[in-house]
Amino acid sequence: MDINRRTQFAPITAPYLRDQAFHRLREAIVAGILAPGAPVVIDDLAAEFGLSAMPVREAVKRLVADGLVEELPRRAHRVAPLTRTSVLNVLEIFGTLMIRAYELGVPALGPADIAAMRAALATAAAHAEAGELTAVLAAVHAMHGIVYAATGNVEFDRTIAAIGPRFDRALYLWYAESISGVATSYRNDLVVALEEGRPDDAVEILRRAWQRFRGVIAGREEEETA
Repeated sequence: MDINRRTQFAPITAPYLRDQAFHRLREAIVAGILAPGAPVVIDDLAAEFGLSAMPVREAVKRLVADGLVEELPRRAHRVAPLTRTSVLNVLEIFGTLMIRAYELGVPALGPADIAAMRAALATAAAHAEAGELTAVLAAVHAMHGIVYAATGNVEFDRTIAAIGPRFDRALYLWYAESISGVATSYRNDLVVALEEGRPDDAVEILRRAWQRFRGVIAGREEEETA
């Protein structure tokens, strides 16, 4: 085989329009700009974005697959409702995976990993100071991602990332103080425990944080969440 033979693939010069539409819409849903239960009208969104309907339709299909948009009869769509039950279901899966990842990954962390976690947390805090809450979430996920990578099992990062936007939406809309106060949240205590050589305490801090968040959601009145 001629290793110098050129492939038939065309060069990629810019992100696909459908990808840009997908990320814009996902961010709007996570941040509540498109509220739970709100209609998702493809032609209207296409006009707002200055796009044809096709890339927006493809983006909406991906959001349906991700559980952020519901497909209704006659090709209608709406933002998936946010209910106490639906959020608790997401937390059960997300929290189980995350805690297990920490149990496996924390013992494998080295000084450079812990320093990288501290740097990611500092980035999150800077975004929080600027009121950029979606950027805070991205930085926090990067911090946790260091632990996922330390497990040696790529499925942790892959699976958690698939659920992440639904978790982020619940956190953003129902527990925003955990994002805006990221610098003094459990995440700082967790990193301090790692810096001080207390890995078991770090895992326990995460476990307790999940219990608190679950308690916040479980205590909501269902009729307020439709």
